Amino acid sequence: MTKPQYKKLAFSLLIYTLLVILWGAWVRISHSGDGCGDTWPLCHGQLIPEAQRGKTWVEYGHRLMSGLYGFVVIYFWWMSRKIYPKGHFVRKAALATLIFMITEALLGAKLVLFKLVTTNDTPYRAFVMALHQINSFMLTGAAALAFAGATLSKELPTPTKEDRRYKFLPWIIVVIGITGAWASLSNSLFPTENLWEGLAADFSSESHFLVRLRGLHPLLALIGGGSLAVFFWIKAQTSESILIERRSYQMSLALMAAIGFGIMTLLLHAPVWMKIVHLALAHTIWVILLQWVFFVRSERVELK
Repeated sequence: MTKPQYKKLAFSLLIYTLLVILWGAWVRISHSGDGCGDTWPLCHGQLIPEAQRGKTWVEYGHRLMSGLYGFVVIYFWWMSRKIYPKGHFVRKAALATLIFMITEALLGAKLVLFKLVTTNDTPYRAFVMALHQINSFMLTGAAALAFAGATLSKELPTPTKEDRRYKFLPWIIVVIGITGAWASLSNSLFPTENLWEGLAADFSSESHFLVRLRGLHPLLALIGGGSLAVFFWIKAQTSESILIERRSYQMSLALMAAIGFGIMTLLLHAPVWMKIVHLALAHTIWVILLQWVFFVRSERVELK
């Protein structure tokens, strides 16, 4: 395999990663997490289940996708060792993708084996959901950075103090993402008939803790996401690098689109398809942001 071919593989893996994560969200939203019972990795103790229930096939389909994904990631990591020298950034990113793929599978297994699925509304499920969200971001991010590294004709220079100051930016998205996972779980478990009823429940001391937590997401998304949108718009005006300028505009526009879509999702009571699109937007923003932090090390990046 050549480096250009590996770059195409890295891009394909990134897309596949997003698809696996989105299908996993569909499993949760459709309450199909127990579709294969409490057995893992088998489904109802079988390699191919004999069942008529739709949610069994939703969960089983996700397990098949994830199983195939595991083999692809192993191949991806192995080829990085063949193509790139020891210590190269792409090799490190490919290894990180492999590690986070394994931890993602273990977290998924934990949700099933400990029955943290369907209508489970315990604090423990909320905690594991937060870990799952963080790990899915790390997995997508590792694949995205592997692709970014594969697009360069040479390694980027060691980050300077000025470069390192941007490292806090991704954590803003991580925190917003965690609160988003809680809000999505709350909306699935405790749906409301209208916006005002939902707002009243959010501030009621008698509401379930997940209902009271869900208000954090729109608040942090507006403050954190809005601030980042302004920051990247200004950065696009002042950057001397065409690549950084382009990525900055992409970040700003993606953040504004996500905020607008989030408001519409709230007003329309979070239909399933909007939840899936909202999650896809979150991971798109995450990917662009990580690549921005990666490329900002150099004002002159040579792309292949």
